Amino acid sequence: TNARESSQSESMSHGTFDDAPSSANKNNDSSGFGSGMNIFGANSVRERPQSVSSFQDINASSTLDESISKTFKRDIDRIVSNVKNVLDAKRVFLGNRRSSIGEVNSQQQQQQPLRDWDLYGPLIFVLLFGVCLSSSAGGGSSSKTKSDAGTIFSVVFATVAFGAFALTLNVKFLGGKIIFLQAMSLIGYCIFPLDMSAVLCWVSANSWYRFFVVGLGVTWSCGASVPFVSAAVVEERKALAVYPMVLLYVTLGLFAAVVV
Repeated sequence: TNARESSQSESMSHGTFDDAPSSANKNNDSSGFGSGMNIFGANSVRERPQSVSSFQDINASSTLDESISKTFKRDIDRIVSNVKNVLDAKRVFLGNRRSSIGEVNSQQQQQQPLRDWDLYGPLIFVLLFGVCLSSSAGGGSSSKTKSDAGTIFSVVFATVAFGAFALTLNVKFLGGKIIFLQAMSLIGYCIFPLDMSAVLCWVSANSWYRFFVVGLGVTWSCGASVPFVSAAVVEERKALAVYPMVLLYVTLGLFAAVVV
């Protein structure tokens, strides 16, 4: 009896993650969009030797015991990496022109920001955009101008939240895989070019200059979001998935051109 219990406990400690996937699971993994990759990274679990304990692996990957400085550094590195993806002009304007050999690697690079999503960077960039617009509208000292500034700040946050909700539902209806927080992270990072446009609008009050700067920011934001959104749906439905993002950034761009 003791030997049977010890063997059961050992199989429990090395089950699930250690055992090779069944053929039925393999067939399920091959379905879906593209090459069948799970956008949440669930298929990244691989077979491990039986001598390695699952609890030891969990403790090794745990971040509860790390220092605060290390946590901040990891978060900052993630924010910088995602911003570099957004500001990559070659990827935004030329697209991923890869051969068939590198097609799988290209798809993995497009899905990576969706897997490594966070809310620190999007919160900073949405706050910056709202502050730029509200500070321009509330330049006076009267209570009316201050009220207008607060209204514009609230409208910016409500628009971004509604856009993330619409993007999530749209991708779901198109058969893709995305969650609300991933959509919020994607919109928040891709709004960074519009932040730069809003700041540049302070340089001059010329209408043609503002519309040019804002138009460039809207184009950059839309172009930066296309690879990430299209990675969540099949190729035939990519345009339908990107359409709400274009409307969102055009709306925010009009806010920036008129209010700033």
